[in-house]
Amino acid sequence: MKKIIHIARLLCCTALMAQLTGCGLLDFEVDDDLQKIVAKMRLDYDTLYVERGDTMQIRPMFDPDTLKLNDVLVMSSDPEVVSVNTLTGLITAVGTGWTKIYVESVFARLKDSCSVCVLTPFVPSQEMYPYETVFYADVTLNGEPLTEDMVVGAFVGEECRGVGEDLNFFGVPLMQLRVGADRQTDDPSQPGGGVPDDPDDPNDPPVVFRDRINFRLYDRKNHWLYRSAQSVEFDGATHGTLSRLYKIEF
Repeated sequence: MKKIIHIARLLCCTALMAQLTGCGLLDFEVDDDLQKIVAKMRLDYDTLYVERGDTMQIRPMFDPDTLKLNDVLVMSSDPEVVSVNTLTGLITAVGTGWTKIYVESVFARLKDSCSVCVLTPFVPSQEMYPYETVFYADVTLNGEPLTEDMVVGAFVGEECRGVGEDLNFFGVPLMQLRVGADRQTDDPSQPGGGVPDDPDDPNDPPVVFRDRINFRLYDRKNHWLYRSAQSVEFDGATHGTLSRLYKIEF
């Protein structure tokens, strides 16, 4: 009889916890086998951007936050992009591209994941370009000045052609971007393309290859990449002056 009463009480308590959980009054769930309470676990990022060579700690968060689970395993779907210390959660960006990081708590059978994009560091191409476009710019993120953790790059396709340099001229803060480009084309389908230009031949004019310049901002502190909607055709000119800076908005 005592055993029957004990089972009945257990079922009543379980039903009550389930009702409270459904009402949002409890922040944990009751496991199906009625043997333990299961916490919720999630990573502190859904998506993050890191630069190749960076390391960072992946930290799961638990609900309720008083729960401490030490048996957490961290895994990478592509170790050639991001390698992981499965026990400590320290990740290292070793390649470039996208991968998934999976976290599993063995004890409580909790799982979560996040997407990681490894970027090539914003370093201007070492190729020597005979022409350049220069920007003297006022760069903002959501209308606010940039912080010291943010870097701006000028890209042509996926190639970084210039990185922003913070300057101050006579009390005017600005960012200088020098963007290299090659105005000649090797495309034989274009006039003058595929063969060396002959400056003495009026029928063989040089071909202007107008690269389009796009701007990206990497926030190292918050591990996020922003792309500006602006796109500028390379023209070999200078954009912006001290009295009228060129606006780049993210």
